[in-house]
Amino acid sequence: MTRRMALALGLLAACGLAQASYPVKPDHRLSPKVFTGDDGLPQSGVSALVQTRDGYLWVGTFGGLARFDGRTFTTFRGRPSPGDGRDAGRGQTGGPASDRILVLFEDDADRLWIGTEDAGLSVYERGAFRHLPVCAGTCQINDILQGTDGAIWVASKAGLFKLDPEDLGVVWSESPVRAGYDRLASDGEGRIHVGGYGGFHIVDEGRLQRLQRLRLPGEDRAVRLLESSGDSLLVGTEKELYRYDPAHRRWQALGVDRPTYAAQDDDGLWWVAQLSGRFVRQDAAGAWKDVPELSGMGVISLAWDDEGDLWAGSGSKGLLRTRKPLFGVLSSAQLGTNMAGRAVVADGDGGLWFGSACGGVHHWSHEGHMRALTLEKVLGSGCVTSLLLDRNGWLWAGSAEGGLARIAGDEPEFVATWPTLEPVNIWQREDGSYLVSSGRSMYVIAVDAEGGIVGSRRIDALQGMRINSVVAAARGGTWFVGDHGVLRMRDGEIVERWSVREGLSSRFARALYEDRDTGTLWVGTYGGGLNRIENGKVHHYGTANGLFDDTVSCILADQWGRLWLGGNRGVTLLPSPRDAQDEIESVGYATGDGLVPAEINGGASSTCHRDGHGWLWFSLVEGFGVIDPADVSATRAATLKPHIEHVAAAGRVLDIASPTLTLEPFTRNLEIRYTAINLSRPQETRFRFRLSGVDGDWVEAGQNRSILYPSVPWGEHVFEVQARVAGGAWSPASASLRIVHPQPWYQRMWVWTLVMLLGLLVLVGSTHLESTRTADD
Repeated sequence: MTRRMALALGLLAACGLAQASYPVKPDHRLSPKVFTGDDGLPQSGVSALVQTRDGYLWVGTFGGLARFDGRTFTTFRGRPSPGDGRDAGRGQTGGPASDRILVLFEDDADRLWIGTEDAGLSVYERGAFRHLPVCAGTCQINDILQGTDGAIWVASKAGLFKLDPEDLGVVWSESPVRAGYDRLASDGEGRIHVGGYGGFHIVDEGRLQRLQRLRLPGEDRAVRLLESSGDSLLVGTEKELYRYDPAHRRWQALGVDRPTYAAQDDDGLWWVAQLSGRFVRQDAAGAWKDVPELSGMGVISLAWDDEGDLWAGSGSKGLLRTRKPLFGVLSSAQLGTNMAGRAVVADGDGGLWFGSACGGVHHWSHEGHMRALTLEKVLGSGCVTSLLLDRNGWLWAGSAEGGLARIAGDEPEFVATWPTLEPVNIWQREDGSYLVSSGRSMYVIAVDAEGGIVGSRRIDALQGMRINSVVAAARGGTWFVGDHGVLRMRDGEIVERWSVREGLSSRFARALYEDRDTGTLWVGTYGGGLNRIENGKVHHYGTANGLFDDTVSCILADQWGRLWLGGNRGVTLLPSPRDAQDEIESVGYATGDGLVPAEINGGASSTCHRDGHGWLWFSLVEGFGVIDPADVSATRAATLKPHIEHVAAAGRVLDIASPTLTLEPFTRNLEIRYTAINLSRPQETRFRFRLSGVDGDWVEAGQNRSILYPSVPWGEHVFEVQARVAGGAWSPASASLRIVHPQPWYQRMWVWTLVMLLGLLVLVGSTHLESTRTADD
């Protein structure tokens, strides 16, 4: 499965997680990222979108043409501004014929066709723009299509044109109907269909390519939308959306009124904008579902990229990117409360228990039934801090006001209240004993067969420490994690301590994970980042050396050995934690990935949970987030396409259209800028480069996208750059540029040798002459 298909299928399942047999079906919230002029977009009206084979996303606006690599917009304008450095004398204006772009299309020769509103047609090929004299270069171009014979079809206000694919000359044209032609599409047989306000037509190849008018259903007279869909066509009239079978000329109404723009995903399902501003999509059963995140945005262009992103151009609000929501969210729709999530644990029977801050306890059974249990009657409060499912199958719930309840059936039972009236956390150790913390005290409690407390002992060695997490230690004993760092106790004694004094980045420890294969400890802190303790040494990771978030409230491991961290900014993935050295690679997930809101609640014993399916659950400041790590496993396999975009010497831009760049002698300050196409997650992109004869090996550049060489040795060199996503492999093919720095003839060795020989001859000759004169005297 391609990366685009894998991601598109995930986006298609936007109302639930993958179709696994699981009771929980959280919401998948789309959270579009909006690009505007503040991000470099030339204008906020985005009328055309296309991703070309080299990976770039091209964006047509009413203020210029832009090329986007995921991070930077490069703008090409129709009219060069004074002093912008573009060489009009070479027949290049730096952009298409006009800044008002209506349509973009890439043909099978990798040429980008640009249709404008007021200056006809332009072509971008091998780094240069060419303007074609179609309709005298003044008409409005509405659509572009390539036929099965390679010919380019152009629908315009001035008529319908067919261009030769080689010389790009017009080989056939059709005079316009009253309003011109607006839409083009080919069916499964390669027949060209034409639509617009003048009706619906087919190019009749049997009649020397005359247009044959087709009858629209009902009283419809105009075609507003026309798209290819396998052997059929998607046709939108002013009133209705239809599926049209060209072979039998049959129409099927699809139940969407007044459609305007549509895009089809890799599963063959359509996403459609409507004139009313509503936006809908098909589900797997063919039913139409609202997409509220895109409704009301004024969508006037749509395109999918090969990373599974849906791009939507708005008429006035800029460019929107909707990424696959990797995370599902349980919120008020399922829980009946919008309170903060505090705790999540499995129920031992394929279901889950959820505890909310003052929202009580909810149970989701393996049959998919949700029920709420109130704690107010037994504890006087429904504010849950922690949950524990013990080995007897009992559920324990600690409250924020010092109470502890036990749930053995359908009704909670009061167990105890601690006089501090502070939040209660509860754990069960491997020996079956229970640990309870309240405030700055930790207790070992004994429980009878009915779940009542029959004994309690405070652990004096931990007195004064607020405990956030308790973890069984691989070398025996128990790790206690809290605001004094982390301590390991065995047989009632502290046998190991890690605090600020021992090198921990912060005393406010919240989470601990022990890699039992390597003995490495990972300690998450509040505000102090992540600590790796290995062979008695502490290594600290924060946002300054690769970590996405300096707050780590919980740590979960998946089946591939990757670590997932919950924090204030969202969820952080460590793709290869064992490879961490002075820096660490991390991937951050937040609102754009479906975590709405993104912040993870921490400071309690059961904030996060890995369930029996391997899915990871996180308590959010509103509800709960969940992700199947296998979804991320598929997306990380992608490789990036690096490009060299800009070369300058001493500030003067050099032409890199050809594969070889020849420098002037004594060139100094050679600047090379490069990029890699990563439309979904550009912040994850990493680079390395090398210049033969200068760099002995690959130079790791991190996220840097340029390099400056103060000088380049004489001779021939090759500059190469590779890219990868965090945790992924380097791109198999480098972007490369051959650089020749010719040595001046007078600087060459043979010239200097000759000069030295001549000098020596002159010296010898003069010495001999002087000796002769002396002898004569």
